[in-house]
Amino acid sequence: MGDSRGRNRVLAASGGQHVSSQHLRVRSKRRKANQEHRFMGIIRNECFPALVPVLAIFGVYLFVCWIMVWISMYKSLNDIGDDHEQHHFNKRNDIIAMRLEQFLSGRRTALDNSDSQNQHHFSLSQIIDQDNAKQIQSSLLAKTGYPQLTLGAYLEPPLSIDEAGNMKARVHTPQDLTHVTYPLNERNGACSKNGAQWMLPTSHPMSLDNYFGGNVFRKHPMYDKRWELANGTAAGVRGVCPVDADPYLPWIHDVFPSNDGTNIVFVISNKRRCNTDTNVFKLDLENLEPQVGNMQPIPVKRIISGNLTQQSDFLAGNTPRYSLATSIEEADEDGRATKFICRFHTVDTDLKQVVLGETLSNYPYNPEHLNYRKKGSKPMLTSLDKGHDEQIWNSVYQISCPVPQKIDANGLSLTSIIASGQSVSMQGIPSIYVDLVPIRTPVRRSREGFGIPGISSSFDPKVVWGDASIIPLVEDSGRWSNIPICNTPRADEQLEVDTIPTSDAPLEFHDNASGTSEKKHFLVACVWAAQSFSTRGQTSMTDSSEDRLLEFLTYHTQIAGFDHVYVYDNSDTSLSDSTLAAVTDMFPKKLVSRIAWPHRVCNNNRPAHSNPGERSSQYAAEASCRARYGEDTSWMASLDADEYLIPTGKWKNLRDWLDHVTANEEKTQILSFFQTRALPNVDVMVPYDGKSIQACKTNGAHSIDNLPRCLTKNRNKTYMETYNCEPTTHPKPQSWAWRAKKQIYRPEFVLNHFVHYSVATRQIIDSPDLESFRFNERAPFERRVHEIEEGFLLHTKSTLPEMTLDWHSKCPRKAASGSIKDCKVGMPSSNVLGVDNASEESGLIDTDNLVSAKYESNCYPHFRVKRFIPALEEAMKKLTSV
Repeated sequence: MGDSRGRNRVLAASGGQHVSSQHLRVRSKRRKANQEHRFMGIIRNECFPALVPVLAIFGVYLFVCWIMVWISMYKSLNDIGDDHEQHHFNKRNDIIAMRLEQFLSGRRTALDNSDSQNQHHFSLSQIIDQDNAKQIQSSLLAKTGYPQLTLGAYLEPPLSIDEAGNMKARVHTPQDLTHVTYPLNERNGACSKNGAQWMLPTSHPMSLDNYFGGNVFRKHPMYDKRWELANGTAAGVRGVCPVDADPYLPWIHDVFPSNDGTNIVFVISNKRRCNTDTNVFKLDLENLEPQVGNMQPIPVKRIISGNLTQQSDFLAGNTPRYSLATSIEEADEDGRATKFICRFHTVDTDLKQVVLGETLSNYPYNPEHLNYRKKGSKPMLTSLDKGHDEQIWNSVYQISCPVPQKIDANGLSLTSIIASGQSVSMQGIPSIYVDLVPIRTPVRRSREGFGIPGISSSFDPKVVWGDASIIPLVEDSGRWSNIPICNTPRADEQLEVDTIPTSDAPLEFHDNASGTSEKKHFLVACVWAAQSFSTRGQTSMTDSSEDRLLEFLTYHTQIAGFDHVYVYDNSDTSLSDSTLAAVTDMFPKKLVSRIAWPHRVCNNNRPAHSNPGERSSQYAAEASCRARYGEDTSWMASLDADEYLIPTGKWKNLRDWLDHVTANEEKTQILSFFQTRALPNVDVMVPYDGKSIQACKTNGAHSIDNLPRCLTKNRNKTYMETYNCEPTTHPKPQSWAWRAKKQIYRPEFVLNHFVHYSVATRQIIDSPDLESFRFNERAPFERRVHEIEEGFLLHTKSTLPEMTLDWHSKCPRKAASGSIKDCKVGMPSSNVLGVDNASEESGLIDTDNLVSAKYESNCYPHFRVKRFIPALEEAMKKLTSV
């Protein structure tokens, strides 16, 4: 019983404890609920009233931002013209899409950005103010070491293209671009050497061949070293060309303003043609495909016009915004066939950029249209499994950037400043620059291209460009930057300045305002030459260029009747510091101009090599000469220094003959001289001493008639006399002599000339539906020059001593067997070309004691050349004796 009572007490005690715990939990929950109730009451009664004005203000801010976006779009839409309703609709869609994207991403356009830019009024008169220019020059020297802005390039990552070939949106920012600069190696002004072409980075010099590879027998693609080529290396190899690193950048060889100041002209080469052996250079060919795309025009429209409309105001940053158009009709009038945005700018005294305006580039003709009309041509870009299609008309091309038509409050225009030369100081320091921005699109691979009149195309821009049609801001785009705008190339008004500018040097400006638009010349020649050079395939080096050039210039200016000769001096590509100035300076500037042309030949292999040669420097020089100086002459010829145009028949000089052609043949635009290679007359050559060429060395004269193994030119004889031995009679053979023809042509008719052929003419514009021949223009625009009655081309290409090795055994003797084809020296015939009567022929050839008398003849001397030689020698004697 006692145990039971104890257990009851324990249970009672335990039960009481259990009831007490439940009660505590209930009380705890009630306290927590009361606390939450009080907290919510505080929020409801105190916080909500405080948040309401904050939320209201934030809502108003969002509403204002939204309204500003639509106001901005409304203003942009109002800039659209009234030409086409569907055009308006498409433009509005573009603007709305872009504005919403910018609003959601937080980015601002150049138009919106004007308040954060250096917004100030700028007058064009500040460009020509000498005190202003001197201050800018001094500030630039102090900051950069150079008196002008530094040429550079912004390299953009590769264009994103999906497997179907469609373009993805370009969403780069300035931080995604690689900036490289190319400062001058000297402190001369960028325009101190007859233009800016001499400072353009197109290739590496010979001194870097060990690192980058040479331009002959190349075995490795440039692709592997494209970034070193653009930006240099830590090992001290400097950057020399950005095109391989960003193949959408044009390979510019020349840039200059037109004589009236309305355009900036660019001469551009196609770098993809440099190395075309698909077994070795597949990576280069694939990487450089955009070089072909730069020759394919695209339609572009402005979706924001910018605020550069006030004649007296230039607000930094107020520039247009562009979009790709889906048809030619939808594009702006000046954007129907373009490829580049051209931004013109200068700097103020604070060295801040002032944008003077933007324009869209244009072509003198549509390269894609020309390619389509060429008989039997392939697409501009073919797949590599079909090999590389050699199309010479796509080797070099030209674009122009229209100068903005801006006039300040004083009535001063940008075009007048450029035309007069007032934007360039006497020290060659420019004050106006242009940035060239390629508009990047996938390369078209169809032959019919896009936008060729009357030709349907399989290219669908709505599919290929799609939602990626809005073109990024200039600041977000890869581009050439700070390209200097130099003087116009008005004939005979070029200036060569060697003065090193300093901050203390007084600034003076050119004033060419009195220049006339009339043609200054009737007949000019363009010559690409160097102080020394390597022949194709690097088979030999020649240093006879000065002698050859002196004779060439003397003959053509003193005897043949040429008004002027432009010498494109390619000497700077060699390891020597010598130039051709010693020769060109012998002549008055009204007769001869020398243009520094340091661009190196990108491939000097022979044409038949598996990686055939591409003499890019020569092709670009010829294109530059036509574009620069063609406006100032009626007729032009592109010649080598070993080529002579000889008048025949009743004509004593070419000028009189051309006067006759001009007066009597209105439709003739191209005059073609067929070409054969003359042989060196054995009777005026001398024995080679054999000191340098191993093959010609001998322990004495050859056993046959005591004759030397090798022959060479007599230094006392002219090239004309030495090579006065034509391998065929006249007229020259029609079947093959046309292949290497040379031409005198009207530059206003010929739009692109390639060494031997007029590959693009006004016919592509005047008769766009006509098929074009590959290497000649149809009659009556082109005709052959009659060798007997009008003139002929004497080609005096050097026959080197090793080429004459054992000539006496290879040249067949009279009444003996042997092939005349193996004879590399000339055995002149007694039949002289160009002789009108027997009295003229008498005494022309002295047959006594001539070496050639014992051999079969293989060439024909020309009477007119023989008569010109004394006058040539006398003229050269006068020049060298001064």
